[in-house]
Order: sequence, then structure tokens, then C-alpha cells
Amino acid sequence: MRSAGILQVSVVAILMLGKLRVPRIRLVICCSSLMIAAASAVAAQRRARIPPPTSLLQVLDKDDRQCISTNGGLSKSVSVQSIRLAADRTSQLLIKGSSSCLCGAQNCNFWIYRKKNRKYDLLLTGAGAIKIRAAPHSVASGYRDVVSESHASANETVVRTYRFDGTQYHLARCLTRSYYDDNGNTTRVPVTRPCNSD
Repeated sequence: MRSAGILQVSVVAILMLGKLRVPRIRLVICCSSLMIAAASAVAAQRRARIPPPTSLLQVLDKDDRQCISTNGGLSKSVSVQSIRLAADRTSQLLIKGSSSCLCGAQNCNFWIYRKKNRKYDLLLTGAGAIKIRAAPHSVASGYRDVVSESHASANETVVRTYRFDGTQYHLARCLTRSYYDDNGNTTRVPVTRPCNSD
């Protein structure tokens, strides 16, 4: 809304400048400035932060809660973004650790919440990961599967798939993707294996 108002003012200003016979270079500078201002307003709206649900603190263990409270609070320890998992009227939030309190060397804990009105429901507590995404085509009980990737070593990644059962997400599949064969020799193409159960 605000950016549309800025663009309307820009058009009026351009028309007025044209009638005043302002040199073209000034007209170009003025138009450029107004367009930059409009783009900045749109970018600011997109950067608006989504606050994390305070109920997340109760899910965390005591040490993590203590670390968060002494390091700037929950909003400084996690990043929150929308993730589209269902076609219903609820919104889903992906909350990922972004500080040493909730991250290891590379992998960070993550959670998925469903928000309806002012109520937050925890749908998934995921193992530490570097990437989290919604599966493009796999759907169960109206919700897309969630796929996470965790760094295991320099040449091995753990890929977990979580599936919704109508109430919560559960681990449905775990695979490792590594660049070595069963004899330990390096491969150019990744080899996929089931995760170890231990």
C-alpha cells in the first residue's frame, strides 16, 4: 500500500517536472531517486520479522533455555520464516536455530509450528540440519513432507524425510548420501544408503 502511494507521487512529480521544462538530466535523477525510494519501501515490508512463538521455550531443554536467556533471548537465537505445507487456512512457520545455543558446528535444531489465529501448534521437532524444505509432490493427511539435510562429514550428508500423520510429523525415512563406496574408496557420484539405526 505504501509503495503504491510512493509510485503515484512519483508519476505526479514526473508530470510536473515535464511541464516545468526541467533539463532531462534532472528529470532522470529525480525519477531514479523516487524509484529507489519505492523499492526500499517494498524491501522493508518484505524484511518484516515474524516473531517466534514463546511456547518454543518450553520445548527446549534446560541448558538451551539458559543459554538463550543469557544471550539476548529467543528472537536473537532463532530465525523464523513461512513455509507452505498445507492448502488450509493456517500458516506454517519454520523456526531454525541461528546461534550457538541451538546449533552445532554446522547443523541447527529446527521446529515447524502451525499458527491459527493466535494459537501455535508444534508439528515437528527436527534433528539438527543445514537445509530444510517442503517436498514438492509428497503429501500425507493434507500436508507436504518435510525434508532436511544434515552435515555428517566432509563427504557425507544425512537426508531425513518427515511425514504428517494428521496431528504431527514423524520421521518416515532416513538416508545417507556419501561420496565413498562400501570399501571406503572415493566416488564421483553419491552413494545412497539407509541410515544406521544406532
